[in-house]
This record gives sequence, C-alpha cells and structure tokens, in this order.
Amino acid sequence: MRKMMFCFILFLSLIINIVAPVSALSLVVHVPEKYTDVTAGERFYFEIEIKYPENPNRKDLRLEYEILTEAGDLVSQSKALKAVETQASFIDFIVIPESAESGLHIISVKVKDYESLSEEVSSSFHVKGAGSDQVMVYLMIILGAIVLVGILVILSIILKK
Repeated sequence: MRKMMFCFILFLSLIINIVAPVSALSLVVHVPEKYTDVTAGERFYFEIEIKYPENPNRKDLRLEYEILTEAGDLVSQSKALKAVETQASFIDFIVIPESAESGLHIISVKVKDYESLSEEVSSSFHVKGAGSDQVMVYLMIILGAIVLVGILVILSIILKK
C-alpha cells in the first residue's frame, strides 16, 4: 500500500511539473543614483537586468515600461523588443512629460514573450516640476534688481544731503 501511494505521489508530481513548468526568469530594474531625482520634460534612464538561464536559444522578449504616479495614474508608457539568450543587461530611457506632477513616481517594467511568460518589477524615483528651477532663477534676478535699485536710491539720497 505504501509503495502504491509513493508511486502515485511521484507520478502526480511528475505530471504537475510537465503540465505547469516554472519559469526561472529573473528581472531587476535599477534606477542609477543620478536619476533618482528627474525634472519633468527630461529623459529618465534606468537599467534592466534579465537572467533567463533555462532559455537555450535566442528569444524575443517584449518589454513594456510604464511611469505611474504614487496613486497609480499612468503618466507615460513605452514598449520595446529585445532578443535575449541566457542573460542581458542594458540601459533604456523613457521621457517624463512636462505635464508630470512633482512627487514620487514608479517605473514599472513588464517582460512578456509570445507564450505564457510574464514578469513585472518596479522601482521608484522623484520628479521635480518642469519650471521649478527657472522660477527660482527669475525670482533671484528680480530680488537682486530690487536690492540694487534700493542701494542706488539710498546712495543717491545720502550723496544729495
């Protein structure tokens, strides 16, 4: 009876492994330190590392990139097609629209093949508003001009007395 039960369990596990193979795909997305703070309207670069050791031949993988707000709203998206054998590492980019709000954003990378393979990873980064630096520059120029005019007026008053 025990031998029969053992054979049944062994047969069942063999059938499960044949019917539902497990994918050994490993996917990592890394945001370089330089791009953890990005200004809206600029390119956002990120690194993708794919390890697919069970793949003996070159295989086309579809990559889908999505930029999402912290609330999950779609900001931007892009798609790419890459040929991968056992592993690949590359840097790619997506443009952050100028209309993107400041704050925490998420890059989501989905990898699919033309069969049943599907993996998804994400990483976060910060977006600064497009005009925030220019507004500060203009504000400093205006304040500098006001201070200069004020000093000239005071000097003029002192020299006339």
